[in-house]
This record gives sequence, C-alpha cells and structure tokens, in this order.
Amino acid sequence: MSLIDARQLDPEAEIRTEICVVGAGAAGITLAGELVGTPHDVCLLEGGGFHPDGETQALYDLECAGYPVRENFMSRARYLGGSCNLWAGRSMKLEEADLARRDWVPATGWPIPYAELGAHYRRAADILGLPPLERFDWRSYTGKMSGVEHSLFSEEPLKPTVSLWAKRPMRFGAAFRSRLRRSRNVRLILYANVTNIVLNGDGTAVESLEARTLAGHRLTIRARTYVLACGALENARLLLVSRDRHATGVGNRFDLVGRYFMDHPRTVHGQVRLAPGCRLPLLRGHPLPGGKVQLGMGFSPHAQRTEGVLNHYATLEARFSQYVEASYQSFVQTMKVLLRRGYAGSRWDVGRGRFSDIPGMIYLLTPRELTPHFVYRWHYAFRNLVRRQAQGGTCMVVYFCEQPPDPESRVTLGADRDRLGMNKLVLHWRIGDEVTRSVLRLQEVLRRRLTAAGIGELESPDAEVRFTDASHHMGTTRMSDSPRTGVVDTDCRVHGLANLWVAGSSVFPSAGHANPTLTIVALALRLAELVKREARD
Repeated sequence: MSLIDARQLDPEAEIRTEICVVGAGAAGITLAGELVGTPHDVCLLEGGGFHPDGETQALYDLECAGYPVRENFMSRARYLGGSCNLWAGRSMKLEEADLARRDWVPATGWPIPYAELGAHYRRAADILGLPPLERFDWRSYTGKMSGVEHSLFSEEPLKPTVSLWAKRPMRFGAAFRSRLRRSRNVRLILYANVTNIVLNGDGTAVESLEARTLAGHRLTIRARTYVLACGALENARLLLVSRDRHATGVGNRFDLVGRYFMDHPRTVHGQVRLAPGCRLPLLRGHPLPGGKVQLGMGFSPHAQRTEGVLNHYATLEARFSQYVEASYQSFVQTMKVLLRRGYAGSRWDVGRGRFSDIPGMIYLLTPRELTPHFVYRWHYAFRNLVRRQAQGGTCMVVYFCEQPPDPESRVTLGADRDRLGMNKLVLHWRIGDEVTRSVLRLQEVLRRRLTAAGIGELESPDAEVRFTDASHHMGTTRMSDSPRTGVVDTDCRVHGLANLWVAGSSVFPSAGHANPTLTIVALALRLAELVKREARD
C-alpha cells in the first residue's frame, strides 16, 4: 500500500485511480478491504490521520435547530476507522419487518428484498468478530432462560430482541491497517478532505473530486468510479455543497438530499421492582464464548401491525443509587483510559462536560460494554453468586426507539463555514408524537406482562418522556426505485449519475429497530460486489 499524507504532496497535486472511496470508516474500509488483491487501482481518502486531533474534528461542527442532541458529545470521529472508534459494540440484525412497507408508518419499505441483505449478514458478523450468526436467533437461548423469562415471552404481543457484542468492539482503522499496508493496489491518503464533487459538462457523471488539507494544499482526484462513504451527515453535506453544475447540489433534483434524517431516540423511563429471588440471565446480559448477549423486549410484527406502533424495544439495566450516579462519570472516564477504548478524553470533554443526565449515560455504557470480555465473565459469575442471596432489586427500563421516516427531519447547509470554506450543516432533528405513543404503549404492555410473568412491578414516572440521540445517523441519501422518492437507486448509485455511489447508513430508507453497524457492513459488502462487477464491464 502507498500510504500518502496529503499535507506532504505538491500544493496542486493530482491523483489518478480507477476506484476512489471517500471516507475510511466502517463502510469505506470494508469496501476497500474487499477490493484488496483485485486488478483494480483503488484510492481510499480519509480526512484525518491515524489519531484524533481537535482541528480536524472541528470540521464536523454543526448547528442543532431541531430536537436537541447530547451536548459536549463526540458522535462522529474524523480519523482512520471513523465513528467506530467511538462504538461500544452493540450489534443487531434488522428484521424482515424492518424492511417491509408498513401502511401505518409512511415512507417505509426498502426497494431490495430482505434475503439480498441477509445474504451478507454472516460475512459482516465475521468481520465484526461477533459470535456465530445463529446467535442472533433468540430461540438458541431458550435453554439458558429462567422460568420467568420463558413466561414473559410465552404469548403475544411481546417478542425477544437480540443484541450481540464481540469480545471487543471492532476498531476498523487498527484492524485493517496491516491488510491495507500489504496491498499492492490500494492507496490510503490521509488528511485529504473532499470539498467538492465536479461533474462533467452535461452533469451526468463525476469528472473529479476536489480535496483540501488544513495546511492549504489542494488535491484533485480523477477516477472512473467514486463512492461516498463519509457517514449520513457528511455524505449529504458533500452532495449539497457541490453546485457547479446543479444549483441545488448533486443528486438533489427533487430536493431529497439531507431529508429523512433518522436516529434511534432513546429514553430511560420507569423502573421495575423485581420480585424476590427473580433471575433474569438473558434480560440482564449473558457472556458467550465469543462475546456477550442481551435480550430485549419488543412488539411482535403482528402486534406492531394491529396496534399501529413502531418497532421499539426495551432493556432492563441496573439501577444506580444517587451516590453511584454522582460518581458514574469518573468510573466511565477511568475505564476508558485504562482500557484505551479509543475515545478516552475525547468523546466527553471532562473539562467542560455537563454530567447532569446521568441516567442517559447509564444505558449508553454499561459494564458489558466497558469491561474486557474476560473481566465481564468474572463479573457475571460474581454477580450471580451474590444475587442468589439477594432479595428483589430494581432495574431501570431503557427504550430504544425506531424513528419513522420524516422528510422534515433533515440537514441543510448553514451560512457559517468551516476552515475549508464548506458550509456547516444545520440539523433539524424531529421526533414525532408516534415515537412517544409507541413508548407508552410498550410500557403499558410491559407493566402487564412483567407482573404476569412474576418478574416484578413496573413503575412509570410522572414526567414526560424525554429522549436523547444515539448517534445512529441514517437516511439522508435514501435508497429508492425512483429519483422522486430517493437519492440513490437499488444499487446505491446516485440517480442520474453514471459513476457515483453511496455507502453507509445514509442510504437506509427506514431506521428499523437495530443498531446500524452490522447492516452498514453488510451493505458495504453488497456494494463491493456491484462495484467490482461495474469495473469489469
């Protein structure tokens, strides 16, 4: 591999390649990794370096004009490996119902069959280092369930959801760096921030990309095939700012770029007073030989349809006392530093951070996610030994919510510009009443079923439901059969452009219930096949 620092190139350098991939996160690195060893010359562009730095990270600054997101929180990372450098590792599969058109949820329905996505899940799970794909089937855990867990899921309308963790979260930059270095056909260019997509004269294909460094160097990249893999926010921004040929931006003929922005709203709402001696080995989290698993509680597809609700699910997490809540921030920071998780001292700025919303942090990072696998197995065994003598206890109820597609939930270009001269984004995040209604309906069902199963009593707070974001940015370049309803086609190629493709969760037509990383990798594997086929033609 040719490793190139764009800051060391000539001030007006030009790079020629066959396939150019913009963005070295989960999608971009997976795609480039699939092209290693092929006859194709590949250039992988990354805006940062091997490690985070404040000046480069500031290029992600944006204005929030809608529902508030977490303050002083680093939701994206602009260095090799991308935002998976911040990822705690929770992986979930989308379900067939997540891709289906649902009459009670407008603008849903993926234009590709579930089987086509599912065909890539096994390989994606292997790349992420997860337990075998069969471990996503909740029925594989029936032998480990306690009696009350069996009772909870014995009838409609509840079904289990499955979250898996690898032994450690995948850090794409570190994991793929050696493979890319050994490659003879992939060049990695660091500190190359793409600022403009240049189209040909009739606006039907990309002619080149313009990139800049913070040091003032300019770089032109010419290729046959271009893939944007910068994340949902940056993919949209780059298309919107590129207005040399089209006044509204690239791929934006029908004003769809940036629209349908989605996240997974989350809330801690209510607590369960557990019955004495209640055992919840799968609902509280269980170690596996290859990682960890936790079951959640959601509506079955039949119940979603008959109730007219979204695909939410809930988990039970440890209740922190007032004393523990007060000290939780120091625990999180200490564990991050000791374990070198890749975001210590940067995901939260300790000097200016405000830790007033401790419950929102409790479910974000639990002992499952902060501790190494071998430590967690010891912790699990010790916890169970102690609980044999325990009487009752309390768990917090954490809701992970599907956000339905909404064209008014979007990102737009603001008037302010960053150091590279690009317009900063304005985020207009909208959470509709249907999200809250689905939470309250799920809570009502859980109250009845938890009591009936002998697990305990669910107590609801009097306060309104208050959400936080999950940093699961999706939907700004959605996939659709028609350019009137989406930005990219079923192959993830931008409508109307012969050689521009988009990778990552920005192409998701709907969010579903699942954390997006596994699906991002699966779609990148699918796109790699399409790009290789295109390159051979």
